[in-house]
Amino acid sequence: MKDSHLTLNQKVGQLFVLGFTGPHPHADAQALLDAIQPGGLLLHQRNIENFEQIYELTNYLRETSLIPPLLAVDHEGGRVDRLKHIFSMMPSMAELAQAGIAHLRTGARIIAAELEATGFNLNFAPVADIHRPGSIMSERCLSADPAEVARLAAAFSEELSRRRILTSAKHFPGLGGAQVDPHFSLPRIDGSKRQLVLEDALPFVKLFERVDMVMVSHGSYGALADEKPTPASLSTRVVDGLLRKKLGYQGLTITDDLTMGAITSIGLTPDTFLQAFEAGNDLLLFSQATPLVEKAFKTMLTATRKSPILRQRVDESVERILNLKSRIEFSPLRYRAQVRARITRQIEKLRKSLVQVEPRAVKV
Repeated sequence: MKDSHLTLNQKVGQLFVLGFTGPHPHADAQALLDAIQPGGLLLHQRNIENFEQIYELTNYLRETSLIPPLLAVDHEGGRVDRLKHIFSMMPSMAELAQAGIAHLRTGARIIAAELEATGFNLNFAPVADIHRPGSIMSERCLSADPAEVARLAAAFSEELSRRRILTSAKHFPGLGGAQVDPHFSLPRIDGSKRQLVLEDALPFVKLFERVDMVMVSHGSYGALADEKPTPASLSTRVVDGLLRKKLGYQGLTITDDLTMGAITSIGLTPDTFLQAFEAGNDLLLFSQATPLVEKAFKTMLTATRKSPILRQRVDESVERILNLKSRIEFSPLRYRAQVRARITRQIEKLRKSLVQVEPRAVKV
């Protein structure tokens, strides 16, 4: 579908990636999803009961969307594994990276098979943050060496793309220096602008052509000189200035989840969504279906109708979104019970192989 064939309401709806509670959208959530027709949906553990249920749910969401949706999940293995109760707990990508790139590629292939078997087409991974001592991201980082992070993250993305699973590098311009969790409050990340560009942002630059989108963090970066502490996801200096203009990224961008404490602690309103879009993001991630997001949708519509410049921005973002969606393919899996059993065996075999490998020390 071309963006010229969409109404303004449909175009603005494509900018939203939403979520809901429970194994199926309840009546109010379904009504909101029908009204907004979001470009994508993010599912969490709260949405997943068993193998058949999640496959039926992703099929339902696909079939009830006028425009094929992005069906997203966070799956990095380790403590960020939404599918562990369906298959078996995957080792984290950080664990696999320490065992070597061959193990990481094996893990990525298994994750891709899990996502294909459950009907997802987008994984919010890999983590491209660099490992720094004391960081809240330490357990999820692939390396302390920016070039090594890029190499390992590229390998991960390559394995997923072979199964037609889209990927998103996160969390630009890097959460490696975060000492507090953005799920609860706004991290203030120190370091010079030079360090930020040449170290933290370097893996993302090397991944620009290897991933399908870049997720922008909720960290606050003093070196980028916003007037007051501002999440990167809401900062024109970070998204439009650094990512787009200075580093030359022309691909798709998405905010981290706007329900997180880093955003709510400074005040979440319908205008926050507009601020995130005006900062340069294409997709606005909000993992709920609440009256607030309906108000945000209407705020975006009103602002776009009034501003030719904003209307052009919407058209540019929607074109990027639809171009990405044109690459989505879905083929129903046959013999899924056998597929599930095979994936579970592969995970167990991978976990056993890790015991026999002496992990490499993480560079600091």
